[in-house]
Amino acid sequence: MVSCLWRLIFLLSMFAAVGAANAQTPTTSNSELPRFLVYFDEFSANLSAEAKSVIADAAKRAKETGAKGIVVQARASATGTAETNKYLAQTRSSIVTDQLEEDGIARTLIRQEPIGQTGSSDPTVYNRRVDIILQR
Repeated sequence: MVSCLWRLIFLLSMFAAVGAANAQTPTTSNSELPRFLVYFDEFSANLSAEAKSVIADAAKRAKETGAKGIVVQARASATGTAETNKYLAQTRSSIVTDQLEEDGIARTLIRQEPIGQTGSSDPTVYNRRVDIILQR
């Protein structure tokens, strides 16, 4: 009973951390443009309202800084087969690219890098993400 309670507390703290990560841009040094992290539910490529907000922030920042390119790196957790996860990463990459385009970024500036399966079989949200990387 006590171990179940600790697991529940751990899971709730993970969800709180994910919400905080979605709501803010990670910090970077002055010489590097920021990464914007878009998180997904397990086996999903659907964009939440928070994810759309992060993508809009990335597009805005790219325009403000005159970014020369944007790299979209998509990942999937190792839950499931490698082939399925590669497809899921490609789908997430395309969905984020489409949203960046809707937010005013020319598709010619975007380079997709679907990485596919990363990490262990741990299905944590950290491995279910797309990194939007602005380039100078």
